[in-house]
Parts: sequence; structure tokens; C-alpha cells
Amino acid sequence: MKKVNQFMLLQWLVFLPLILPLSIASGILQGVKQAVSSLILQIWSDVSSPIIHEENPDFFA
Repeated sequence: MKKVNQFMLLQWLVFLPLILPLSIASGILQGVKQAVSSLILQIWSDVSSPIIHEENPDFFA
């Protein structure tokens, strides 16, 4: 039977409470950054598209 490395187990028990919240926070920030970026691109796409007049489709404002 394989012997358990107690020092490695101790390292995991000490550093997991530090690593886990940092990775969760990093994922949240990355997701917010991606969402804001796509939102800005969508707004820019909507704003920069030509407006077609309702009564005359060939009229551009």
C-alpha cells in the first residue's frame, strides 16, 4: 500500500483556503470583464448602425 505524503497533505490543507477564494475571485473578474466588453461591443454596434425611417426604408437619418 502506498504511503501518504503527510507534508504534501499539510501543504494542501494550509494553501487550499487561500487558493480557492483567489481563483473564484479571478473567475468572477474575468467574467465581468468579458460581459462588459461584449456589452460595449453590442452597444457600439447598435449605435453605429444606420437608422432607417419607418415610413421610407430608403431614407437614412
